[in-house]
Amino acid sequence: MDLFGKYGIPDLSRFSVREIKFARARLGVLQAFARMLKKTDYRDIRIKDLSRVCEISEPSFYNYFPQKDDLFLYFISLWSVDVQLHTQNVRPGLAAIHEIFQYTASSTEQNPALLREIISYQARTDTSLSVKGITPVSLAEKTIAFGSVPDLDRYPDQGLGPVLEANLKAALKNRELQAGASVQVLNLVLASVFFGLPVIVMHQSPKSLGDYYRLAIDEILPRAKKRGKK
Repeated sequence: MDLFGKYGIPDLSRFSVREIKFARARLGVLQAFARMLKKTDYRDIRIKDLSRVCEISEPSFYNYFPQKDDLFLYFISLWSVDVQLHTQNVRPGLAAIHEIFQYTASSTEQNPALLREIISYQARTDTSLSVKGITPVSLAEKTIAFGSVPDLDRYPDQGLGPVLEANLKAALKNRELQAGASVQVLNLVLASVFFGLPVIVMHQSPKSLGDYYRLAIDEILPRAKKRGKK
């Protein structure tokens, strides 16, 4: 099961053996964790069992992740790079925003529990503090996860907010939104849709998430444009 899209063949010649081993180990733990979430409640996943699946010792696990929750932060960092790579050939602005939501909905169909647990994690955690305790995602990890992509390090790995902000600014520049529309407010509203809708919809059917995302964005963003009209 691949958690992320592939955008090239990984060329690891520039990295040391140590960097490659560390990167593969962290990515391997994340993959195993995502597989376990399909069958096991997050609260019941023990570090001991996860380490055994990954064929590493418990102390080694803590070398990669200070605590189990950090796996969510690690996923979010990689996900934010993934959606930017996925939309690199989509016009920045409203089209890219729609595609980010649809791509996420499609990926969620494969593992609904992962998104549900990420939402729970976001609700209970100040991620601005948590990020300080985890080793940043390295270029080696990005290369193994996504393949060798030109200027791969220029894609921010700081979560949903910066990705939406960049595309909302592009939408303003493209005159897809009314001049003066608040990027900060629209960012918060879109984030609430991104994390809020799955809580309600996925109890019905994960396959409907993309449709609801589309309807919600169509309701929110055109109104942001129309409000400024005389």
